[in-house]
Amino acid sequence: MDLVLLRLSALGDILRVLPAWANLHAAFPEARFRAVVEDRHTFLLEPLPWLEPVIVRRKRLSNPLSAFGELKRVAALVRGGEASLDFHGILKAGLIPRFAGIEERWGDGVTKEFAGSFQTHPMPFRHQTRYDQALGLAEAFGLSRGIQGLGRFHPVLKSVDLPDPGMIWHQDAKPRIVLVPGASRRGAIKRWPLRHWLTLAEGLRGRLDLRWSLGPEEEDLRSWLPEATGVEALPRMGFWQLASALRQADRVVAPDTGLLHLAVVLGVPALGLYGSSDPVVAGLPAGAGGVLRTGIACAPCRERACQRRQCLEDLPPAEVSEALLNG
Repeated sequence: MDLVLLRLSALGDILRVLPAWANLHAAFPEARFRAVVEDRHTFLLEPLPWLEPVIVRRKRLSNPLSAFGELKRVAALVRGGEASLDFHGILKAGLIPRFAGIEERWGDGVTKEFAGSFQTHPMPFRHQTRYDQALGLAEAFGLSRGIQGLGRFHPVLKSVDLPDPGMIWHQDAKPRIVLVPGASRRGAIKRWPLRHWLTLAEGLRGRLDLRWSLGPEEEDLRSWLPEATGVEALPRMGFWQLASALRQADRVVAPDTGLLHLAVVLGVPALGLYGSSDPVVAGLPAGAGGVLRTGIACAPCRERACQRRQCLEDLPPAEVSEALLNG
C-alpha cells in the first residue's frame, strides 16, 4: 500500500494530524507513507521515520507565477500512490493528488476554495476538534479496508526518542509547570495579557516549580521577565530539545499556539487560555487537558485586528491559578 498524506502547514495544524497518521501506520505497518508538507515544517516529521517527507517549497507555492509549476513538481513526486488523504482541504492540497493521477482521493470534511470537488471520497462536515476531524478521516479509511479503531486519540510523541534537554527542573516534589506567554506574530491576538501572566507567576511562585518558555518572538521578555518574576526561563534550545523539556513537565499553560498542541501530542496535560479561538474546532482531544475562556458574546471570532481583546482581558489569573492548583 502506498498512501499520500497532505497537510501543508502550519506548525500546530501538522501536530494535530500526527495522531491520525500514527494510527494509519499502526494499522498498515508495511505501507509506504509519503507526507506532503511545506519546507518550513519538514522538521516536524523527524521523530516518525516511517513518514517520507515530500517537500513543498513555500516561496514558490505562494508566488502566482510559480505556484502551478510547484504543484506539478510535487505531484510528480507522489505519482503512483494508491490513495491520498487530504487533511488540509485547500485548493493547493486538493490539486496535488489530482495532478498526480491518484484515483482514490479522500478528504476530511473541511474544504475551502472548492477543494472538495477534487476528492473522490469526501467526509461529511462535522463541527469538531481538528484532532477528531483528522482521526475521523483515518477511521473512515481504515473501515474501507476492514480495520476498526483508527479514530482513537493517542499522544503520538509520548515515547519517541528526543534529545536530552539537560538539567531543567529542580529536584523536589513540586509539580512542574511550563508557562507560555507568547504566540507567533500572526497569532498575536491569541496572547493572554502580560500583566495577567505576571500576576499568575507571583501567586504560584514557591507553590509550583515554574518555568517560562520564551521563543524567538519573546527575546525582549527574556531580558527582564525571569528576574522580575523570580521564575526561570527555559534556556534557548532547538525545537526537539524543547519538546523533551516539555515532556518532563506536569502541565503546560499556553494560548492556542503550536506549543499547546505540542504538549498534547507529547502526552503532557495542557491548559489552554482561549480568547478568539473556537473552543471546539481549536479544542483539545478528550483527556488531553482543558480550555479556559470567558465565553463573551463576540468570541470566537477571526478578527485579527481586534483592539478590544476583552475575551482575554476578562480571563482572570485567579481562575487560571485555581485550575492549576485544584484542577
